[in-house]
Amino acid sequence: MSEYTTAARPYAKAAFEVAQAESKQAEWLDALQLINAIVCNDEFASIIDSPKMGAAEKGDVLIDICADKLSDTQKNFIRALAENSRLVLMPEIAVLFEALKAEAESTVDATATSAYPLSDAQVKSMTEALKKKLGCDVSLTTEVDASLIGGVVIRAGDLVIDGSTQAKIGSLTHAVTH
Repeated sequence: MSEYTTAARPYAKAAFEVAQAESKQAEWLDALQLINAIVCNDEFASIIDSPKMGAAEKGDVLIDICADKLSDTQKNFIRALAENSRLVLMPEIAVLFEALKAEAESTVDATATSAYPLSDAQVKSMTEALKKKLGCDVSLTTEVDASLIGGVVIRAGDLVIDGSTQAKIGSLTHAVTH
């Protein structure tokens, strides 16, 4: 999977630079997500894998499916991906583009997983604490996982803050046995 990410990075970066130059990052993200959904479709995947169809034809089929939802620049992007046999990289390109967009906007998506639903005040408090810690705007979503017993696990990009009861019990068990 990492080789796909490595190969996808220049395409994501190029798409992001074009989107920034056009001041259309949101529109590009929407287009890339649409293209990704089509490329990940089983029927279209069989087209990508077909040796009977040339690279340009594969790109044209994808452009036809997207119809008028793409700008000329986005269509050219698809053609470049197709000509270089890189349509299979769309999932990684979309993810990397979204990360570049979030970084440029100084925002981060975070998830707080707790054993019980969090109150609005708790969510607000966590969001403010994360903004202070990370130095950027935070979009916090919440999830419930009863297996945590209590506490909260927060994931923001590569950062994981595990304040769950389960983790604390594990640490205590480790300390007692060693």
